[in-house]
Amino acid sequence: MVPSLPRPSPAAVATGLVGGVGNAAVAVALYARADYPALESTGETALVVLAAFLVGFVPLFLAASARLVAPALGFLGLVAGTVRLEVTTPAPEWGELGEYVVVDGPTHVGSYVDAWYLWLALAALLAVAEFGLRRRYSIGDGRLRNLPDGPLERSSRYAVVVGTAVLVGIATSLLVVDAGIRPPALTSVVFAFAAAVTAVPLAALFEDGALAPLALFPAVPYVLVLEVFVTTDSPVHILLFGPYAVVLAVVWALERRLRSRLRASGGSVGADEPV
Repeated sequence: MVPSLPRPSPAAVATGLVGGVGNAAVAVALYARADYPALESTGETALVVLAAFLVGFVPLFLAASARLVAPALGFLGLVAGTVRLEVTTPAPEWGELGEYVVVDGPTHVGSYVDAWYLWLALAALLAVAEFGLRRRYSIGDGRLRNLPDGPLERSSRYAVVVGTAVLVGIATSLLVVDAGIRPPALTSVVFAFAAAVTAVPLAALFEDGALAPLALFPAVPYVLVLEVFVTTDSPVHILLFGPYAVVLAVVWALERRLRSRLRASGGSVGADEPV
């Protein structure tokens, strides 16, 4: 089992609230700037505010509670990128077709808010990856707070890796469903491939301290971000995550072999104990 974590500090909660409220304010301001019809409905406005609040609260809460850097930086970069896209592209033009609302032009902030579940999954992924790196290689790990001390038991490592992979798999599945994947039965395959491509580099890091698979992994969130903000004919290209998971596994095996040879020759290859 994963060890229980201490109760969060008021400072961490306050930091998360600042991030949540600030992100909600930015989202609503951008919606208002582009005259989104969603703001004409109290219920839809509340959903926008709630989704944006969660996207801002979770990464800053994780950063403040555990003294992690990656979730906060990832969130700030995401917000900055969304704002930049929104203000540097033409505003969408809204119309009606019968009882339906139609739009002509990009709706970047709408895509950002609608993909709230993906941003939360990626925030968790960043937190886990940073924790693994800092603990494995003693990179300021003494500054970490509210995280398990010492090496995790194997069952705990598996729980962390699998749990994170499942979160990313679920988020990716929801993304392709929203994008209209055809046939819908492919959603289960997308889940399996997204979970696998996430699990491999995390397992490599937590078990062997392998870095190459993790270094190659950013291609995965890059594709997911493109899927959110760039209109595609079909999200079926995400099925490439399956073959890419195999590539990462091969890279892990090659790095493990190289490390073993260096260790046998007396070279230093980093920490030997698992996270």
